[in-house]
Amino acid sequence: MEREFRRITWSHMYPHGTGKARTCEDCHQSGKTVGLGFGSLTYLSGGKWRFTPAEAAAELLGLRHGLSQVVTLSGKPLVNFRPGVSAFNGTEIKRILRVGLCLPCHRDFSDPVMRNWPLKKACPVFKE
Repeated sequence: MEREFRRITWSHMYPHGTGKARTCEDCHQSGKTVGLGFGSLTYLSGGKWRFTPAEAAAELLGLRHGLSQVVTLSGKPLVNFRPGVSAFNGTEIKRILRVGLCLPCHRDFSDPVMRNWPLKKACPVFKE
């Protein structure tokens, strides 16, 4: 009997602990970096986002998503991860992207606002 086994497995990385190789925008404004894959992210309002994939589903592999996507915007994993490793969950994705909305005015952690901004406090400039 012939059997087929299909699995995509991803490893983990430590983006803030290995030195500054990328800009803050590269991660906090990127759907690819948070696991959504290649595509466009749009902030709608009220903490809601829309992700539009730029690649077709990898149907030949039995996938309903592109190969660069490992998680949905709500945080549902689409691939298998090694033990002890996971995709960002929906709350983490939204928190990461929310920092990206602040970056046009607050460039990095040298800005006191980026070090001590209460998560629930609304930005006086960016209207959500």
